[in-house]
Formats: sequence, C-alpha cells, structure tokens
Amino acid sequence: MTQTIAQAASWDIVLAGECMAARPFAQSDEPEFLGVVEMLRDADLTMAHLEMNLGNPGEIEHPSRNDWVASFMIAEGRIADDMKWAGVDMLSLAHNHSFDWGPSGIHSTMKHVQRAGIACAGTGRDLEEARKPVYVETRRGRAAMISVSTGNKNNEWAGLPKATIAGRPGVNPLRVTLRHQVDAEAARQLRRIADELKINYTRFDRKDDEIRLQFPAQHTNRDVPLFVEGDGFGIISTCNNNDMRGNLRAVDEARSMADMVIVSHHFSVSEGTRGDEPPKYACDFARACIDAGADIYAGHGWHRTLGIEVYKGKPIIYGLGNFFAQSEFLDRVPSDSYESWGHDPDLMPIHNPAVEPLHPGLTGWIWWSSVLFRLKMDGHSVKEIHLHPLNLGRNPKVEGEITRPVGTGSHPKTDGRPFLATEEDGVVILERMQRMSAALGTRIEIENNVGIIRL
Repeated sequence: MTQTIAQAASWDIVLAGECMAARPFAQSDEPEFLGVVEMLRDADLTMAHLEMNLGNPGEIEHPSRNDWVASFMIAEGRIADDMKWAGVDMLSLAHNHSFDWGPSGIHSTMKHVQRAGIACAGTGRDLEEARKPVYVETRRGRAAMISVSTGNKNNEWAGLPKATIAGRPGVNPLRVTLRHQVDAEAARQLRRIADELKINYTRFDRKDDEIRLQFPAQHTNRDVPLFVEGDGFGIISTCNNNDMRGNLRAVDEARSMADMVIVSHHFSVSEGTRGDEPPKYACDFARACIDAGADIYAGHGWHRTLGIEVYKGKPIIYGLGNFFAQSEFLDRVPSDSYESWGHDPDLMPIHNPAVEPLHPGLTGWIWWSSVLFRLKMDGHSVKEIHLHPLNLGRNPKVEGEITRPVGTGSHPKTDGRPFLATEEDGVVILERMQRMSAALGTRIEIENNVGIIRL
C-alpha cells in the first residue's frame, strides 16, 4: 500500500541550541564546522533557537532597558541569511533578550528571519501572533513549532488588543510563581520585618498562608517576593494557569494542523542557583505539552546542556546548550550597558565594545561546550537520539583555556562557532550528559564520539 505524506513513518530531526550569533559565518570552511552544517542540511527538519535581535542601523531604535547587566543582543540582518545557508528551517524567537531593543527589535528580527525564508514563532505584534504556531512544509510532512519564554519583565509580555486599544508587541510568556519556603523561625522574622518596615502586601489576591514583601520600589507590582512557612527551606515553582492554558491551546491547534509538533521553551528563571537539574515548572510544562499532543519539547535558557527525559515515548530535552556563543563580539552596545558594568558615564566617548567587563556568563567550560541533537522519530515516538558533542572554542578539560582565540588584546575573545568536538573533548561533554540523563531515567551509550539513546 502506498503511504501518504501525512502518514510518513520516520523523521530525521536536528535540534540546535542557543544561537548568540553576532558574526557572519557562511564564509567558514573548516571541516569541523562544515561537519555540523552538513547535519543541519541533511535533516528532514532543523530547528534552532535565536538568542539575538537582528536589525541593521536605521531599523533599530533606542534600547528598551537601562539598569541591565546582561548583554544587549543585536546583530546584522544578514545573520538570518547565514542561518538559512546552514540549513535551519525554524527559529524560536521568544527569550529574555527579545525586548532588548523594544518593539523595533521585535519587528526587525521577525522581518529578517522571514525574509531569509526561515519560519519563526514566539514574538509578535500582539499576544495572538506571538503565541501562534508556525508551520513548515517538509519532505516528511507538515511540522509546527510553538515558542515560549519564561523570565521576561512584565512590559515584555505580548498583550491582547481590547476595543480601540492595540495589543502590546512582545514575547509569548509562560509566567511562573516562586514560593520561597522557610522554616517557622525564619517565617516569624519575615513577618516581623514586614510589620516593622510596613511592607506587608495587602492586595486582593494575597492568601492567608503567604508572606509577601512589597518593597517601596515595587509598590505598583503584583509580582512581589512571596514566602510560605514549611518544614525546612526550598523554592517551589508553578506555572501561571492562564499562560499554561493558552499555550496548550496552541499545542492543540498545532496537533490538529501538522504531523510533527515541537515546543521550544526558553526559561531563565531557576529555583535558586542554576544547576544541572531543570526547575519544576519546566518539567510540569514539558509533560503537559506532551499530554496535549506535542511530539518534542526543546528547552533552553541556562546556556548549558541539561538532561533528557523520555515521557510517553516522546523526547523532553531540558537544555540544548549554546550553539553559537558570540556575545563578546556585539559592537552596538548602548551607554546604559557601560554604566551598568561600572564604566564612568562621564567618559562615555572613550569606551568601546572591547572593554572589560561588559558581558556576563562567559566563564565555565559548560558555556563553551554543548551537543547537537539528532532525533530519529517513528511517527510520533522517538526511537533513537544521537548526541554529537560540540566545542565552541575552549578546552573543557582546562578551565579558561581558549583554543580558538580572536584578537590579540589583553582579553582575548573566544571564536564561539560550533565545531565537532575531538574524541578527547567529546568524552567530557558526553559523560556529563550521561549523568544528568540517568537521573531522569534515560540511558546514554557512547560510541565513536556520539552519545546514543535507543528506545
């Protein structure tokens, strides 16, 4: 019997991680880099996460932030063309940097990605557009992607229109509530502090068992630090019900309209210090998406790989890790960023993008080593996952050692492009993936410098 395209039994899907790509790369010809590109091009479907705004001078207005110690992510629009050259079919755009340059950055990024012929989702002129699935026609059938972000400020959430009021441009959010559990003695002290400083939250939605501290700088906010009394200390995270329902409706739409559904979730909120375990809200959301009909959950946001879970026969990848790490090469840095990093604002004309410090999070070998994920799907179930270790320009065995430096200044920059890792480097990267995935019930075997999950 002839099989119709909608019943195609197998998919070869590649998932690439966080693309902080600040420099064109289609001119590159190193075999270690072209080996990565070949896998992106050969797949039936390739998805990556673009952690960058794209826009040429004149398209971008002023930055939307001031006191901001993270980077202001912006690169030339031709980066989108290089992503297309490399074989990327889908780019998720919802992340905590999506609004670095306000609505003009949202609009120009979408324009350049779509102009290059790449499907994108996660941002929009209003919430309906930002939440809407995007579709791609492939040789195996129709694929859909929903892009979601956790960790944005309230002015960055896309909003719905109402009567004569236009919707707010922004990201498709999945907001979370963090309940900070403390023991009885700490709770007593917090109540005393709140009473003495007169910073008790008294709004309509406060629950009796909650201690909410509404500091003067947050007097108009509903989202304030929330504590509860319990046995010991811990942080409990839960998804916002409205955002959960809205995004699951988008998954249901995609399931009805496509043959393969990917949810791309960028989360930058952790339950304390970022570690190697995903937060509870991400686990809850990932499983809810699978229950609603998604085939693949791809998480990112901590700039490190995290473990892999197989839930109801479908892959949940909690951390894709970095794919490009080039925030050191951002050359349009606003004055706010220099001041936030301690550079004298009265000396602004002498500052330049090469000064140090200027960008966060660039230490630690995990930032510079990741994995390219290749999924073999049989219908709506995963049969194999191949993990190809990547090196972005530093030695995973020697902290801080740059193996692909750029520049000869006092602070050498790291190239930041993904190269296929050597076997010596690959074992370090893959053994870490083994440990994290084993904790989630997933076994990874290492064969010829490739991690393999067989189901």
